[in-house]
Amino acid sequence: MSKTKSKKSDKRNRFKQFSGKQKAIIILLAIAFIFAIIYSVATIIYRTGKTKVVIRVAPNVAVITLNNTRVSNNTTIWVEPGEYTFKATTNSEHLNSYESQITVENTPVYLYATLSAVDDEGREYIQKHRQEYVVVEGLIGNLDNTEGEKIKKEYPILRHLPINNNFYSISYEYDQNNKPIINIKTTDEFIDTTVEKLKTFDDVELADYNIIFHNKSPFSDFTQVSSQDVENYIRSTYKLTSDYKINELKQSGDYYYTFIYKNNSEGDSCGKYRIILKKDANNEWSAVSTPQPILTTYNTPGVDKEIIKLANSY
Repeated sequence: MSKTKSKKSDKRNRFKQFSGKQKAIIILLAIAFIFAIIYSVATIIYRTGKTKVVIRVAPNVAVITLNNTRVSNNTTIWVEPGEYTFKATTNSEHLNSYESQITVENTPVYLYATLSAVDDEGREYIQKHRQEYVVVEGLIGNLDNTEGEKIKKEYPILRHLPINNNFYSISYEYDQNNKPIINIKTTDEFIDTTVEKLKTFDDVELADYNIIFHNKSPFSDFTQVSSQDVENYIRSTYKLTSDYKINELKQSGDYYYTFIYKNNSEGDSCGKYRIILKKDANNEWSAVSTPQPILTTYNTPGVDKEIIKLANSY
């Protein structure tokens, strides 16, 4: 008799020695184990290519739909990536409905919402179900903090903002792609002060941000001219008066950069606008973009970031 057959025989003999109750338990455990494996495999197959969506709405009786398909409240589901309309309503005319457009990609989505009151009866209802609201409000708060830290890690300039004082204000908002737009309001007199403040953010690469100065630029009205003389090109293109100065031209590779400014009543330079230029095949100058207090990959597209950084540091 082979060793394999001997082992099987030993197992059968040991099994026969168990009582009827012990045998039943062993069989049930084996069946449960098999079902657990089947469930795990089925779950993996079902979730492949899908994204986790966690839903929690107060009050608990809220009716939830995703693209008009009913889903349970206080649950976790798995859906295909795509665009969805998330709605939460109740049968009560005293509570507002909630609706938002969401994009599901490859990271978990948390759909938390609270339905607000329309009138006093709605406020009374919310008060009676206050604990349900407290739970969801806590989840929303934690999510906001988590998302805020995530965004600030990706865009560290936000850790320094907003700033408001008598000289300038620096704030931010988000564009449609959830990327920050840095809004700056100041006067020409304090443009350089504002730029120097931005440069104190050691953990920030300014060239990576969409930075917008909302004061009126003296260079917004321009007409490109042809000239082989850089000063004539700049003055003629931007219609500069004699009180504007052009600093010494610097070169890096095929690009040239300088800044344009004029002095204030005390004789100090006031409002440096940086500009990057390039010569064409005929040795004529052209500006890569409109002069800006800070050059970025947004307002100076197509230029290597190292060139932009050099111009900003000048």
